[in-house]
Amino acid sequence: MIRPAPATFVQLMTESERALWKTDDQPDYYRAAVSRLLDDGRQYRLWESSYARKMHQVADCSRRVQQAMALRKLAVQLIHRRGMVDYLRTFQITGAHRQQLFNMFYGCTDYREAVITEHRQYVMAASSGYCAEVLVDAVNDANGCKLLERYQYLYSQYFQIFSQYSRADFCGEVELAAALKPTMLEHRSYANLVRRQILIELPVKSRLRFSALPQSDRTRSSSTLR
Repeated sequence: MIRPAPATFVQLMTESERALWKTDDQPDYYRAAVSRLLDDGRQYRLWESSYARKMHQVADCSRRVQQAMALRKLAVQLIHRRGMVDYLRTFQITGAHRQQLFNMFYGCTDYREAVITEHRQYVMAASSGYCAEVLVDAVNDANGCKLLERYQYLYSQYFQIFSQYSRADFCGEVELAAALKPTMLEHRSYANLVRRQILIELPVKSRLRFSALPQSDRTRSSSTLR
């Protein structure tokens, strides 16, 4: 039996680029981030260069199943990378609480610079994460899509408790930190179980279904996305 060829770098990049222009029905944490990326030419070029390196690694996999697993791993990493801003946005953390969190995670760095840096990295991570999840679906990895959705929810819950615990510990609120720690560890264990499934359970099926590229797209992608 002849194994179907893995996705090429051009296919991966082109499908990702198409996805960026189709976010109307996506959650706000994707839609808003992608909109900011597309509105900033300099940041888009930085994103494109960074994301292209990741897609070269996926394209170098010799089998489609390996590509699906590589895409899952990338999607998990990007869920982690946007965790802090997702938390701030979801729970509308502002004022002294927000500044305290940045002090905990960034140390003595200037608060304003830390916010700008974190938000810039969030836009990049959310945009790449959205594209990676689109590609997981594009290789027909139905199991991977479900697991990633579940992990995203569990990680969000864990990060909420982790932030509360870290803040209590940072402020010297020993009793509150001690009360929160078991709940934090429990949520982390739930998330880790699903993360392990994502990283080791093979796709239910992995049949590529990218749309065919017109000749003009092939030429443009191969010349500009290397």
